Amino acid sequence: DALGLYSPSFSISVTPRFDDVLPSHPFAGEILGLSELGITVGCTADLFCPGDEVTRGEMAAFLVRARGLESEAGADWFVDDDGSYFEDQIETLYHHGITTGCTPTLFCPADLVTREQMAAFITRAFGLIAPDGAVDPFIDDDGSYFEDQIETLYHHGITTGCTPTWFCPA
Repeated sequence: DALGLYSPSFSISVTPRFDDVLPSHPFAGEILGLSELGITVGCTADLFCPGDEVTRGEMAAFLVRARGLESEAGADWFVDDDGSYFEDQIETLYHHGITTGCTPTLFCPADLVTREQMAAFITRAFGLIAPDGAVDPFIDDDGSYFEDQIETLYHHGITTGCTPTWFCPA
């Protein structure tokens, strides 16, 4: 006060956005951040449902919102997303080269997204690559179709795995 400077001491007060994510929740900051950025809206107006698994369709919506991708009118590559709540986001991901589907003509929007699939979605959506010789810390992803994407996430500090030596890809 005497010098007219701002104090380095301050308190932060966080108002919970979702009734089921209290400030003491281990991922409260990340969940609140995703909500504030408009990437997630929760499972209801008042709930986030942090224990729920994520479908491939929901993942499409998260990525389209996170990247701010424009929807692609008229695109209809996948035959199994017709009428899906996430059809526009799914087709937008395909148009931007972020997904190839679970088969050449199916996206499988209601299937749960696996951790290894999520690694592929994230690396493609954000154009992430790992340098040659990147560290391979996980023993359970050897032989996985998505091993390179998993290691890329590790290299960029996006994942530490489900344990220090396991990623739990499936």
